[in-house]
Amino acid sequence: MYDVEEFWKFDMRVGLVKDAEKIPRTRKLIKLVVDFGKEERTIVTGIADQYSPEDLKGKKFIFVLNLKPKKFSGVESQGMLIVAETEEGRVFLIPVPDEVPVGTKVW
Repeated sequence: MYDVEEFWKFDMRVGLVKDAEKIPRTRKLIKLVVDFGKEERTIVTGIADQYSPEDLKGKKFIFVLNLKPKKFSGVESQGMLIVAETEEGRVFLIPVPDEVPVGTKVW
C-alpha cells in the first residue's frame, strides 16, 4: 500500500495533442507535441500498435509531467500519456471533455 502523499507527488495535467507522428523504424512508438497552456512538450507513447497518430491529434488527454526525461529511439520524452489497459494488453484512450482547459491539474 502507498500513502496518499505519494500520489500527490505526480503532476498530472490536461494536454492538447497538437501533432502526432509515428517514430520511424519502431513498431509501437508515437511522438506527440502536446500543449499544456504555458508550455509545449514532446511526449513519446508506445501505443502505435493499437492507435494511429490521427487518433490522437486535436484531442485532450491526461499526462504526467514531472517524470525524468527518457529517450526512446533518439526522441526525448518529457512526460507520459495516461491510458487504461486490460490484463490482455488492450489499451484504451481516456479523452478529456473539450470544455476542460489545457494545463488543468488532475487529481
